[in-house]
Amino acid sequence: MTCIKRAVAVAGALALAGCAGMGGNGGKAGMQMPGKIPADTAVAATWYNPPSEFPGICLTQFKDGSLRFDGGFAFYNPGRWTYDAATSELRLALAPTPSLELSHAQIVQHQNLLRIEADKNTLVYGVKADTRAIGLGGFVFYRDTPCPPRRG
Repeated sequence: MTCIKRAVAVAGALALAGCAGMGGNGGKAGMQMPGKIPADTAVAATWYNPPSEFPGICLTQFKDGSLRFDGGFAFYNPGRWTYDAATSELRLALAPTPSLELSHAQIVQHQNLLRIEADKNTLVYGVKADTRAIGLGGFVFYRDTPCPPRRG
């Protein structure tokens, strides 16, 4: 009977250890992106399209898997993101919009865009530690460029 209790305890400990490795961390550590680590501990990465003809647009990826656009592209909010280090793919799942596929149809014009998964409202980018920019909706978003403080 003692051997069975010990075996059950070991099996339970192994199951919990396995769950801990699956990212079920209660949102404390969160997802990471390759490259520079932002000063804000809740942020995994920032991408910024500086102002020119249009106001600047900030794309913020939070460690809890959410993403937010500020200054423009608010129609893509709320969004989610994931990063697969094995394939170096950044997936941005955006709020449903009928123009997603149309606005990104010319993939070659959108820097580092690998494919569009329109049925999932998802853009898939090739992103490594040295990736400096991505193209989204005809705009270039530069990595690790500080976004201005949010107003309101």
